[in-house]
Amino acid sequence: MRKTLLYLTFSMFLLLFGSAGAQEISIVDKEDYQIDKIYPNPAADFVFVDIFSKNYAVVQFELIDILGNTIKKWDKMELTPGTQKIRLELQRFNAGFYLLKANMDGQVAIKRIRKL
Repeated sequence: MRKTLLYLTFSMFLLLFGSAGAQEISIVDKEDYQIDKIYPNPAADFVFVDIFSKNYAVVQFELIDILGNTIKKWDKMELTPGTQKIRLELQRFNAGFYLLKANMDGQVAIKRIRKL
């Protein structure tokens, strides 16, 4: 399982950073939920995530490094229908490229962020 996750994570990084046009990998039904925007990106201390949810739901964010290791798993957050802004702190992490994974009821969206 871990090797599969590492392979998938490495493949995602190749897709994201191998092409200038690749910005997102999402495995979600866009009508149920989506990450609209992450800013500032690159970020020094924090990022805001604008996330849309069609229904009431619970989302959990994870920060994943280039090796596929989960660096941080934030507490689960409740979403109400509509768009919400969530602030995620990044101060204690090293500079570099990361994947921000949002998991909502088994639906996954992954965005890349750069930490300064």
